[in-house]
Amino acid sequence: MEKYSIGLLLIGLLLFVVGCSTTSTTGGTAFIGGTQGLKTDFMPGNPPDAIFDGGQSQFSIVLRLENVGESLVDTGAGYVQINGLDPGTYGTSSFKQDISTAIEPAKKNFDGSTLNGGIITVEFGPLQYGPVITGNLQETVWADICYKYTSTATAQLCIKKDPQLLLSDKKICEVEGEKSPQNSGAPIQVTSLKENFAGNGKIGLTYTITHVGSGDNFFDDRATVCNDVESNNQRGVVHVVIKPVTLGGSTVTPVCSGLSEGNGNEGYLRLFKDNSGKEEYPLYCTLDASSTDSIFQVPIDATFTYMYLQHVQKAITIRHIAQ
Repeated sequence: MEKYSIGLLLIGLLLFVVGCSTTSTTGGTAFIGGTQGLKTDFMPGNPPDAIFDGGQSQFSIVLRLENVGESLVDTGAGYVQINGLDPGTYGTSSFKQDISTAIEPAKKNFDGSTLNGGIITVEFGPLQYGPVITGNLQETVWADICYKYTSTATAQLCIKKDPQLLLSDKKICEVEGEKSPQNSGAPIQVTSLKENFAGNGKIGLTYTITHVGSGDNFFDDRATVCNDVESNNQRGVVHVVIKPVTLGGSTVTPVCSGLSEGNGNEGYLRLFKDNSGKEEYPLYCTLDASSTDSIFQVPIDATFTYMYLQHVQKAITIRHIAQ
């Protein structure tokens, strides 16, 4: 009987530990995350490794575009362009196509599972190399993919207008310090958000906006082409919206410095390279919290929209066939 009681006790303790362990692992983030928008590559064999001269072989160039980030790529909101090849030499009039089908974003479900984003293909062909050459020739197929994308970031702010304000001698939250923002899957993100008291009942917010993706560059969202040259003044520009928050039943709009062509919480800014070559910008905003005497947390969201440029490339060999 004693051994039976001990066994029941051990089983009960085990169930208790398992139950506590399961509870402690609950939680999650708002986004899937990641630093990519579109994942791009050539379809296998398109283009092939080698073709023949004199128009003696036909082939296609087919790109696969998969949206692994969390922003919609809308119909007509980008294009694919093949560089490095002369269209006429390959029997075509143009090596540029618009993205003609919307590419849905990846999504996070309420239960934490993920839904993969959309996939489309863009095809150029049939193609053939017309001229007759002497010996073999190698050329590079370089495909530029340019598309509009939006990043979203969210964080929890601590609201109290007075640094000394406490509630029942217990801290509800702390204003000063890093707020560890969460980011949607995208190549431009908020890598830091710091909150501080700014005086006169205001709260200061410092957003560090950073290019974290591996693409070639990004451009003003109003650009129609991704022209990656230093003289292009649309290069490195992002459209920013720091969204209003609700405090005490009223909508309070942040006021930001450094934004152009907009109002207090919306406009354009240019990211600059730091000493390590990373492109970022420290955007400073204030939020008027003087209308409340409470201590509480409130979410704040921000969006960043831009044209994004990335590329894939592949070498092909053109082989001469003796007549």
